[in-house]
Amino acid sequence: MKPKSLLDQWVDLKEDFPRHIVLIQCGVFYETYQEDAEFLSEISKIKTYLRGPCNVAGFPIQSIDKFKKNIEELGYAVVVVAEIAWDGKSKIRGIEYVTGRAKIAEEVQKLKREITAVNPKKAASKTLETLSMSKSLKAQHKVDIALTQIGHMFNAFDEDAKILSERIGLKCFEKYGFLTVGFPLNAKETYFGRIREAQLSFITIVEIGKDSSGSIREFGEVFPKEQTKQTIKEPQYSVRLIEPIDQNSLKAAALAHAKNGFYVIPLVENSKRPLISDWQNRATTNPLQIDTWWSEHPNANIGIACEVSNLIVVDLDTSKGALPPSPWKELGAKDGKDVFQEVCRKAGDTQLFDTYTVETPSGGRHLYFYDQNIPIKQGAEVNGWWRVDSRSKGGYIVGEGSRILNSENGKTDKYRSNGNSSVVLNLPTWLRIELAPKAIRESFVSSTYQNTSLDSSSFKFSREFAEQVLSERCALIRTTPEGNRNQSLIRHATYVGKIIGMGSLDESVAYDSLLEAALASGLTHFESVNAIKAGIKYGKNLVH
Repeated sequence: MKPKSLLDQWVDLKEDFPRHIVLIQCGVFYETYQEDAEFLSEISKIKTYLRGPCNVAGFPIQSIDKFKKNIEELGYAVVVVAEIAWDGKSKIRGIEYVTGRAKIAEEVQKLKREITAVNPKKAASKTLETLSMSKSLKAQHKVDIALTQIGHMFNAFDEDAKILSERIGLKCFEKYGFLTVGFPLNAKETYFGRIREAQLSFITIVEIGKDSSGSIREFGEVFPKEQTKQTIKEPQYSVRLIEPIDQNSLKAAALAHAKNGFYVIPLVENSKRPLISDWQNRATTNPLQIDTWWSEHPNANIGIACEVSNLIVVDLDTSKGALPPSPWKELGAKDGKDVFQEVCRKAGDTQLFDTYTVETPSGGRHLYFYDQNIPIKQGAEVNGWWRVDSRSKGGYIVGEGSRILNSENGKTDKYRSNGNSSVVLNLPTWLRIELAPKAIRESFVSSTYQNTSLDSSSFKFSREFAEQVLSERCALIRTTPEGNRNQSLIRHATYVGKIIGMGSLDESVAYDSLLEAALASGLTHFESVNAIKAGIKYGKNLVH
């Protein structure tokens, strides 16, 4: 008899628990479907996607406690269905948790203990085959780790899992008696990049089909170690294509922005003010949520949340009748565009006006740049650049297609693309430093802005600022909620490791401070030491 699909299992459970949110484990993810998936998307930044006839949403299994808590705090009940074992043909699942019914959890845990006591690895014969294949191919190609496709995930096992946990901060967990880590296939470019940055060579093993015994896999690709001494070249190429925005419908324009990867929020009609509260956390690319908002408010303008969209927008304003101050007056500048052109000319970078640009009804310009680094706060007339503002962390920008009523003539003016470019350019390093707050700018020492290639050693934090950053990171570690502490510690330790690698911070001082903060957060001494050492080591390697 063919086992039921996950959707069918979910439907069966919804009949027994119609008022519960049903979460079903699928490998290293928990998934839910249809209306439950839409609910999960609404309360978090998780996106839904179509799989066959239904909507699906999911999250990594290590986040289950956080999501249970969030759902229950909103007044909803939860059913958690976990994978217990593998019978050689299909996964055995059982109800692990139901809000208010601890007895079920006890029964499932008992069953788990019984299975483990009999033979933990017998239940994972397929995993053993996969592990044997990966070890053989690793030896053949002389690489550090193997990544094996299992459904919609890439997984690593045992010693490979430990390496990835230590070097790039992925959280390990035990499954069927094996230590494993994993990440989604659709995020492979990100994780492949992180693995190569950690100077690890690896191979992939991919699924090519299925037979009666399960998935059929074969060798995919080999990724050798990259050169450790490598000049970091300034990216001057487009990184994000922009599809045309429908100017006839605000809903269509909002959906187009989301398709372009921009997280949107509704703004008050003919205004720049947010229509919703807590917009920083509610900005979305989910077409269902966007459809709901603009169906209820068809004339709402479109806001684009910069930080979550990985955007920094340079806002070039008009003079508004004011005369420019020195030195811009002497240079003949009339508005923000003229000022920014002069700044770019001095930096030797003439390409920035080739990025996707939106013209405002008042005659200003919004220049969009893509930036995946640590967010910087938005600023007004940074560096004394007259009529030049930036929109970044904590800010949003009014998107193309939005409309403003002209009080003088009673007509509606639109935010329009200038049509010069359909791509968003990478933010160059020189401009990122210039747009940063004054304290950060002054803490950098740069050999030159004239070259188009920059070495990471060209920049250095001042000791005073480095100590300030360490103090702030330790404060964040102390207040990290349970469930995220280990991963958060590795992330902060990695950042501090980069500053140590610059020569701006004493390693022993940083280590002691991080350890004190980690212990204060509730982590054990063993967990703290391992995470701090791994993070600092990885951070230093990013610099050298």
